[in-house]
Amino acid sequence: MNPRRLFVASCIALITSAFSFMIRQDIADPLGADFSLTKQAIGEIMGAAFLGMAVAMLLVAPLCDFLGMGRVIMLAWLCHLVGILGTIFAPKYPDVSHNTSYWVLWCSTFLVGSGNGLVEIAINPLAATLYPRNKTHYLNILHAWWPGGLIMSGLLAIFVINPALNLGGENVSSADASMGWKVKMALLLVPLAIYGLLTLGQKFPQTERVQANVSTGDMFLQVLRPMFLLWAFCMLLTASTELGPNQWQESVLKRTAFEGAEPTYKWLGLFSQKGFGTLVFVYTSGLMFVMRFFAGPLAHRFSPVGMLTGSALFSAMGLYWLSYVNTPFMAFVAATVFGVGIAYFWPTMLGVTAERFPKGGALLLGLMGSFGNLAISQALPVMGGIYDSYTVANLSPELRAKTVTGPDGSQIPVVTPGSASWLPAVITDKIYPAGTQKLNPDAVKLLTGEELQMVQKAETVGAAHAFRWVATLPMVLVVIFGLIAISDKLGGGYKPVHIEIGMAEDAAPS
Repeated sequence: MNPRRLFVASCIALITSAFSFMIRQDIADPLGADFSLTKQAIGEIMGAAFLGMAVAMLLVAPLCDFLGMGRVIMLAWLCHLVGILGTIFAPKYPDVSHNTSYWVLWCSTFLVGSGNGLVEIAINPLAATLYPRNKTHYLNILHAWWPGGLIMSGLLAIFVINPALNLGGENVSSADASMGWKVKMALLLVPLAIYGLLTLGQKFPQTERVQANVSTGDMFLQVLRPMFLLWAFCMLLTASTELGPNQWQESVLKRTAFEGAEPTYKWLGLFSQKGFGTLVFVYTSGLMFVMRFFAGPLAHRFSPVGMLTGSALFSAMGLYWLSYVNTPFMAFVAATVFGVGIAYFWPTMLGVTAERFPKGGALLLGLMGSFGNLAISQALPVMGGIYDSYTVANLSPELRAKTVTGPDGSQIPVVTPGSASWLPAVITDKIYPAGTQKLNPDAVKLLTGEELQMVQKAETVGAAHAFRWVATLPMVLVVIFGLIAISDKLGGGYKPVHIEIGMAEDAAPS
């Protein structure tokens, strides 16, 4: 066993997951245009990645000790490969009512997400095993390579792929746009090949739980502890707050912060409005990358739960502010607050799980990731539905009732009815002002002049509200984390739970 090589391979596997996340949000609009998808349909496809993560983690986490972390990570590699190629080579049919393309994209994205989930199942208990006395700190260092991967893939997409394929201008042919998102998706194959080679033939250690001789029964009993159930509920909210808005950032910010910008901001045309949201995402990812390396001292100073309380407060303020920005400069300022807020959410939630429930081992870490990804898989289409509904609600009655003549002479409605929402009626009535109606992308392509401008203005309102509603989630977390932090303080402070294992601390990579 080569501990350093395993840790590096873990980091690059996480970079592959980050590439998939960044590229997916960057290509959301061109993918939707290429396959004539509504915002809700795009949200459903993007959400399939997180559903895949949730399902993979739920099913495989209990089997991680039996299968071994090495087999799990190689299964992740296979899912990544098939999902990436499936997305790139998804068939496109001229008849938009043909939903085969949608399902190929959905299933391929589900497989990529499953690969991401299997990566998490393997690398999180591996880091906890290699660093049993400093889990929160080293899980943050490991997960610093999540934003690290976001930065690399985002910069490649903006500064290499966009200029190379002339995707920065306003008049881009459909063939060029189609080639653009496919080339960006193919970028995932590079880190995929690297982590596959690094793990090939390596011997992985047993997990901390196995080395400590904690029985499988004791591991499963940890799931029923009330504090773990509360912590799992918090994971639903932290994951939705962090990764839901991030996945929509390119589509939202290019409308709210760029399209109405004053001419003095047109120097940003270097990146084009098509990459503005991705550029902001790269910036916030840079904040996360740096901040996660300093998680250890902050956790010692404020406690991990104290860190999470501050994170929830900053993320609520930043996300709410992002929903109101109307210039590129203010978008970066608000994104700074939001980026600081979400920097520690995911790894610290896992770190506290590993420190307070060590007997739960890979099972609890996998369940936490599963709950988080399940929440995101549902949050993304809900955000897309809010986006669609507020857009329709801000159109004139005449435009909402309008039909346009298609190339084949058929009458295409500008607004189409949606399906029933799975959310309770009291929530649906508040977040969907126009019900589940949505713009018809095929009709919007045929609009010109004032009607097209009206649609663009309405989409700006819809985009802003998609962020604004999510900002309520971290406010709930401020209360929960704050009460837990106070309880810890009254009980003598935050206390990690340690179990003795066979591996010495000096055996870990440095």
